[in-house]
Amino acid sequence: MTNDAAAGREERPGTASGAREPRPVAAVDADGRQRAPRPDAQRLRAPLAPAHEPCPGTAADARERVRRLLDGLAGAPLPPRVVGDVLLVTSELVTNALRHGGGIAAFRAELVGGAVRVSVTDRSPAPPRSAPRPNIATPGGFGWPLVQRLSRSVVVIPARDGKTVEAVVPLTPDET
Repeated sequence: MTNDAAAGREERPGTASGAREPRPVAAVDADGRQRAPRPDAQRLRAPLAPAHEPCPGTAADARERVRRLLDGLAGAPLPPRVVGDVLLVTSELVTNALRHGGGIAAFRAELVGGAVRVSVTDRSPAPPRSAPRPNIATPGGFGWPLVQRLSRSVVVIPARDGKTVEAVVPLTPDET
């Protein structure tokens, strides 16, 4: 996908210099209902740097990449709960793409204003949803609600050949 329209984004007029800023066409909540993105989501939609590594093949590979990003932070180490939350969200997004999305087409993680933004693009246009569970003993179905609970914001960006799920996880434990 080489243009914004093909990536499920529409363009809007930008600055006097003619720059255009992509914005998400839609966000989808856990029940699959379309909703407007959170007001702060647009601020977080700055262009991502190109990926220098191939897509992770497993959730463990993705967690390791994000762990290296977190380890590179200057200053005091992050609280274990924060690191655990970021790694759990990463794991769930990648696992969902592998199990339900036809594989990972792109993966990015970056620091954004006191948070980590994890973006996973897969090959399925179907939005994430929580699977109904007939009883408590039925495995699975916890990942998507966990991603939403642990993230400051979650945006699903539909595309012609799949979708991108972006989750922004705060680096301070009191923010979720």
